[in-house]
Amino acid sequence: MSSKVVRAAGGLVFRRTAKGNLKVLVAHRPRYDDWSFPKGKTDKGETPEQTAVREVREETGLNCRIVAPLGPTRYRIPGAIKEVNWYAMRPLPDSKRFRKNDEVDALKWLSRKSAKKTLDYERDQELLGSADLKRIAQTGTLHLLRHAAAGDRTKWTGDDRERPLTKKGRKQAAVLTRGFASLEIERIVTSPFARCVETVTPLAEAIGAEVELSDALAEGPDIDAAYDLIDSLVGNNAVICSHGDVIPATINRMMWAGLSLESRFYCSKGSSWAIDVEGGKFMTGTYTPPPQFA
Repeated sequence: MSSKVVRAAGGLVFRRTAKGNLKVLVAHRPRYDDWSFPKGKTDKGETPEQTAVREVREETGLNCRIVAPLGPTRYRIPGAIKEVNWYAMRPLPDSKRFRKNDEVDALKWLSRKSAKKTLDYERDQELLGSADLKRIAQTGTLHLLRHAAAGDRTKWTGDDRERPLTKKGRKQAAVLTRGFASLEIERIVTSPFARCVETVTPLAEAIGAEVELSDALAEGPDIDAAYDLIDSLVGNNAVICSHGDVIPATINRMMWAGLSLESRFYCSKGSSWAIDVEGGKFMTGTYTPPPQFA
């Protein structure tokens, strides 16, 4: 007689420290007095991915994006076989502060070595050991966004760094916010010029992210500095807002490194290029034209 299968899903949640070190999240369950990865049973109508995201959020407060599937683990429980589908995940900016709950009363961010020693179950230790987190942590999408429509440069008498968006540009920024808000963006980095900051501030407010300023993205660029900055963001889902001279030069450098563009090159104000990165390698670039208004 075949055994009943209880289906569940969970997350191997990871992040990078400011120094670039990988940390993984382990959770203490008071009911069992054990350390494991957050997981739970699948509700009716849920996909395994939906279960994993929901369970991690409910147990830890972290809203996460799934980076990669890690496969299932199976083990016997009384009267059944439990099958847990696992996913590597990264926390998103709108995550909540952890609060003790009935399922989990403590969390620890640990190095992989320390986590392996802390985890109580061999199956969790094996999952951690088999996951290529170094490669997975370098997988994401970089969105190179040219700022929205700004005032006429020739008619602006002040410091060009302070030239703002036009009414059209503000409308474009609002539409861009709605589009990017659904893409599980983790970081927003921008040129300090006002027109760039104004383009991404509505998005930052919508997703609870910080607007990070970088002179490396300013007009009249040091391309080496711009490329190094963008390379440092590999692995994140990031919006990188810059100018019409920086973005083409940077994409050209990415093409030297193997990036393939899926269309002719354009770089209109308010447009973006989605650069897919897998395991640290630039894969494909997809163009999205700027929002249009009648």
